[in-house]
Amino acid sequence: MTFGFLLLLFVFQSLDAKSTKPWKKNASQPKKIRQTIVLSIDGFPAYYVSDPKYHSYFPHLSEIFQKYGVSEIATVNPSVTYPAHTSMVTGKDPAEHGIFNNTLSDPFEKNDGGWMWYTEDIVSPTLWDLARENRKTTANVFWPVTVGANIDWNLPQYWRKKIPEDDKLLRVLSTKNLHKEAELAVGAPLNDVSKDEVKLKTATWLFQNKKPDLMFVYTTDLDTNHHGFGPGSEKALSRLLELDKAIFDFLQSVGAFSPKGPGLVIVSDHGFHSADVVCAPNVVLKQKGYIRDEEGSFHLTFKSSGGTAILLPGANAKFTDSEIQSLVSEILLACPGAEWVSATSVLLGEEIKQTSEDEENCCLQKKIHPSALGLLRTSQSMFFSGTRKGEVFTKSQTKIHGHGYWNANPEMKTIGFVYDPTGKKHRFQSVKDVFGIAKDMLGLKEKKNKGPRVSTKP
Repeated sequence: MTFGFLLLLFVFQSLDAKSTKPWKKNASQPKKIRQTIVLSIDGFPAYYVSDPKYHSYFPHLSEIFQKYGVSEIATVNPSVTYPAHTSMVTGKDPAEHGIFNNTLSDPFEKNDGGWMWYTEDIVSPTLWDLARENRKTTANVFWPVTVGANIDWNLPQYWRKKIPEDDKLLRVLSTKNLHKEAELAVGAPLNDVSKDEVKLKTATWLFQNKKPDLMFVYTTDLDTNHHGFGPGSEKALSRLLELDKAIFDFLQSVGAFSPKGPGLVIVSDHGFHSADVVCAPNVVLKQKGYIRDEEGSFHLTFKSSGGTAILLPGANAKFTDSEIQSLVSEILLACPGAEWVSATSVLLGEEIKQTSEDEENCCLQKKIHPSALGLLRTSQSMFFSGTRKGEVFTKSQTKIHGHGYWNANPEMKTIGFVYDPTGKKHRFQSVKDVFGIAKDMLGLKEKKNKGPRVSTKP
């Protein structure tokens, strides 16, 4: 057993390691948790925790993780922000909860780049629904897919032009008067260009003044810097160091780890990977007439998530297996390193070892998208583009930093941390486990329902 393996095992699994730093274990553990906070750090790869060279860039979090334990967890497919965050609050896969991607399948940009901001598109019960049923209060700072959510104090994520005019719209979409009240208290408005320090200070004010039983907090700056400069880059790591301090201040402000402090979940939605070649499968579909730009119609289209691209049919379009396989074979020939997963998980292209995650995702229509005909994925440094212009396969002039890769790819692994003041241990293997952990910590009871709503989205 190597030293490196022992170190990783210590970081990810040690729950009772001793520490000489300020964090102290409770002398007497409470029998009941009064409040719980779920904090998401978008785009935190698990390899930052497993590789000690990164620990100096998040010293406070590293200390907490070493003391109380942290898990390497799986995300969902596609490994992008909105599906993953909705899986956290529903415990379901994207095909079940209805948020299939960050954006709708919209080949001709009729929605003008709009994201899936709206809670009404979620077809499974959420944690805030469950909290309300159990007479618990809820609060939110910028959690994805919360516009219109039945949250007591709601500050949802939304943007259009990312200019000050957006603040007026956010005031309307938030709980009445709350957005302006928070701005006056913190000294800056909460919007999509706000630094995470503003989000966390807003969360501090909200927690201290409204005293919610369950609060969701979402930070974005690490993900933004990873996309812009790459994981492990100087700029991304410098921002992580600043974010670590801001999170430490937030945790202190809400009394985390104190005898009467809140239960705490710290989680991320996906890891990060970099690509230097681009595969554009929609170029093939356009060449063969499946996408008709002049008519604004399509019979087939690939919806890209970066590291994967899902094949979706147009309205009332039907295809034989041989027709699909012929198209896919041409794409695989043009894009070396691409792999095809059919709706029944028959692999074409380069053979790769099947993993437990592959078995977990055995049926694309049950896990990822109910209309999926199949999915392109890769374990290489490849990016799937949704463009219909140019060549099918090209080398990128600059590195493309992103995610959306198959959740079994090690680069997509992310982190999950739980602090339960009662001392109870919780299973944390997937972003979907957030639902059960928060539910258990607050003692929420589920009522029988009539089943999920039916999604009609593309």
